[in-house]
Amino acid sequence: MKTNIVLIGMTGCGKTSFGKTLSIKLDRPFLDTDEIIEDTTRQTIPELFKIGEPHFRTIETTICQQVASESSYSIISCGGGVILKEENIQALKKTGWIVFIDRPVENIVKDIQLDHRPLLKEGVNKLYQLHDDRIALYRSAADFIVENHSDEAYVLTTIEKNLPETIKKGVSK
Repeated sequence: MKTNIVLIGMTGCGKTSFGKTLSIKLDRPFLDTDEIIEDTTRQTIPELFKIGEPHFRTIETTICQQVASESSYSIISCGGGVILKEENIQALKKTGWIVFIDRPVENIVKDIQLDHRPLLKEGVNKLYQLHDDRIALYRSAADFIVENHSDEAYVLTTIEKNLPETIKKGVSK
């Protein structure tokens, strides 16, 4: 049964911020797959990427499967590349309602520090390229799409209004 809310989208789209706020509003645990990866490996995401992206993606898949199978009524924020492996999405969809937070790249560029994101060391053009490469994957993976044009209240309200019944049953507030 789907009881989790799984947030996907580009780096800087607001997954962590919205996830933490939803966690408080809906009185549910908040899980961030990147934080879990760092806690589990005792390495930062940039350190793992130095070893190699395939190494990181393998760890990410293990964490996605673990989180999906061990969590219920949780808010799960995923790394931007989670959609690159179909097995990640399949695992997360078993127990979660997948929400794609679609944010224009121009807005992301205004807000994030590119030097702290391993895949963006090449600069802004890389962010546009990643968006172009991934947008169809995000859309096909999503059960629901919400646009984020920097209006936090709109995004949160839209997600809450569209929660499936299996998830609403667990909402205590």
